[in-house]
Amino acid sequence: MQIVSGSLTQVPVIHNVSMHVSHFNSTTIINSTCDQCICLMLMNVTPISSFNYFRNNKTCEIFSESVVTSQLSLVSNSNSSVYFISLPIDDIQLTTSVIQETTSSFTGLWYNRPMFRPCASWNLNATTFANKSIFGSNSHGLFIDTYNTIYAGSWSYGLVKVWTNGSSTVTKTIQNGLSCPMNFFVAMNGDIYIDNGWKNHQVDKWTSNATIGTRFMNVSHPCYGLFIDTNNTLYCSLADLNKVLKVDLTSGSSTPVTIAGNGSSGSTSSLLNYPWGIYVDTDFTLYVPDSRNNRIQRFGFGELNGRTVAEAMASGIITLNNPTGIVLDGNGYLFIMDTGHNRIVASSSAGFRCIAGCSGHNGSTADTLHSARYMAFDTYVITTVQSHMTDIL
Repeated sequence: MQIVSGSLTQVPVIHNVSMHVSHFNSTTIINSTCDQCICLMLMNVTPISSFNYFRNNKTCEIFSESVVTSQLSLVSNSNSSVYFISLPIDDIQLTTSVIQETTSSFTGLWYNRPMFRPCASWNLNATTFANKSIFGSNSHGLFIDTYNTIYAGSWSYGLVKVWTNGSSTVTKTIQNGLSCPMNFFVAMNGDIYIDNGWKNHQVDKWTSNATIGTRFMNVSHPCYGLFIDTNNTLYCSLADLNKVLKVDLTSGSSTPVTIAGNGSSGSTSSLLNYPWGIYVDTDFTLYVPDSRNNRIQRFGFGELNGRTVAEAMASGIITLNNPTGIVLDGNGYLFIMDTGHNRIVASSSAGFRCIAGCSGHNGSTADTLHSARYMAFDTYVITTVQSHMTDIL
């Protein structure tokens, strides 16, 4: 087992900066995506010098100018992105005012959903953050908060380890009363909900600085996936029972209700077959890695029938083999743990692509993965938990 951190190729970023461009003619296009804006810019017959894209109202402003250079840069702030290409440096002025656009749909998140540029790439080789000397041969569960605090779980030793930002030394160990935890999730207030269903048939709640957890919810089988949405609702995927449950953490009730699957395995739109890690978008759309059906199912809020967004046999999309984990970035693109293929694949406006473990085989070298099941974003990179590893990078 190991925790692997693969670094993201970074782009220049300037915070709280807006741009004023002079001596340019502009054309405004609405209801466009950033990728569409880039395509229009590249295909335009008239030389295009720059464009602005505002996520909030999907407005693209394209500038044309006869002077063209080879300069390429990206400037962004916390509220919107401004892309510039082939701009003479004399025509750029930096100011301290903030562009009045907003991405408020992600305000208040306590986990990371970074927005990547369309051409973002990851290093082929990863570096080891922690290994089996800490977790044993099986680790399960990973969470990274917006302060880059890392939480990672050990099924073998029945514990969760915590590292604060920038530390290579464990700062906290959560252990008492846990037996073979399959997953966990950290709430906005710092409470940690940990699966304890393998032998104890419950989900435990650990408050900040607690020395032992308390039973929060009874479960007949382990929760292979746990997630808490922005309405403070806890979700649990019961792989052995082929369904997903949820319970409102603010209602005072610990009785869950079924929201996906019905307990029978199957491949129709209303059934699941061994669902693993789950993810809930800010609009409460549920994404389920339906592992034995080799697909990712998307359930809109209140919908009992899922729509397949990635699967094994979808020509031209992606071939999956036992997917077990999924996260979304700030643009809503999917990052999937394709466990059977020992790789991570990501979606984009151009389709799916492999971004890590792309060699086609498992292993313990810096460029390979082995039965990796969990991943999470920190503010800079993707971090991946490896399971069932015998070698250490």
